[in-house]
Amino acid sequence: MKRMCLVVLAAIALAGCGDQDAGKPGPNADGRLGTPSDVVSALQPLPDGGLLFAERTTGRIRRLDADGAPKETVATVGVSSSGQRGLLGLARDARGRLYAAWTDRDARLVVGRVLPDRHLVWRGPATSKLGVGGRLALAPDGRLVIGVGDLQRHGRISDPEAPNGKLLALDVDAPAGQRPRVLSGGWTNPFAFAFTPSGDLWVADNAIGGARERLARGDMGTAADVTELPPVTAPSGLAALSDRELVLCGYVSRELTVYAIGAGGRARRAGPPVARGCALGVVRLSDGRLAYATSNAVKIIDAP
Repeated sequence: MKRMCLVVLAAIALAGCGDQDAGKPGPNADGRLGTPSDVVSALQPLPDGGLLFAERTTGRIRRLDADGAPKETVATVGVSSSGQRGLLGLARDARGRLYAAWTDRDARLVVGRVLPDRHLVWRGPATSKLGVGGRLALAPDGRLVIGVGDLQRHGRISDPEAPNGKLLALDVDAPAGQRPRVLSGGWTNPFAFAFTPSGDLWVADNAIGGARERLARGDMGTAADVTELPPVTAPSGLAALSDRELVLCGYVSRELTVYAIGAGGRARRAGPPVARGCALGVVRLSDGRLAYATSNAVKIIDAP
């Protein structure tokens, strides 16, 4: 694995690559995602090999070029940022329209188009400090998919009318009061998910206490062929390397690990970590490299 570059976002300066995650925060007392020191909360690849990144607590969306050099702020949203709230997800369609998910000043989870114009896609539920979810992805059919955590109301996960613990599909052109389509439910905090090249949706569920952390298909109603993750993982990012390989980022483990999808549709860990220091997200860039967020930086490496 060749480490390509390290961009230290806290100081917005380009530094040499290394193996240590300087300034790495520890997990919250309950082991969930998010600390006040988190800077990068979402990554979005660009066609030119660069990427966009979201700053959770400031609501800023900024750009890095293909060489890892920091560029301008492209958009800003007003956020509430206590606990795990803030700017949480990014997605971009083939027309270059940029979408974001964040907790607004009223602490509600919302999804909106932020470039080239503004449009509120969905005004979601009131949030809690933990278990918010908020990661976004663009589905092959053009809809947006958002993961919603249990919002610290675990009993509502089984309620089909509640968004808690579900992956939801949104029409990007519908009014903000639209009723999302439920793709799957039964999750604790489906913060890490990704589509494979052929369009299968996979999700790694973040959990606390005695709840299982799981990796499974997220587009089949409920999790069927489940892979249990190591209990110290706290999955916080997922990217598809191919139809048969996923790479998983763990907030507590701080490992970037490949999982192979078998013929029966179940994933299994494939060898030792390919990188360390990953905290809040991983994406595959347009040139095939991987970008992942540490607590204060974005690292770009060759794909395994």
